[in-house]
Amino acid sequence: MKSAEPLLSRLEAARSEVARLERKAAQATCAEVGHRWKHIGGANCGCPDGCCSVPVHECASCGACDYGENEEAADMRARCEATP
Repeated sequence: MKSAEPLLSRLEAARSEVARLERKAAQATCAEVGHRWKHIGGANCGCPDGCCSVPVHECASCGACDYGENEEAADMRARCEATP
């Protein structure tokens, strides 16, 4: 069944809601919207020969650092452990 409200009015209301949510997200804490990670370098993987590096990220919003504890680093460590 079609809504009695014209389509353009509904579209404008939706745009307003998106804009409101974007403003709210921009001011939200990382606990509410998640960290905004940026790559800042690498750290030693921990493999026996010490030649592998894992990515390290820092949150552009709050400054928290993952110190190389992330999914990509976990994959790298698993590959190093599997390599004889």
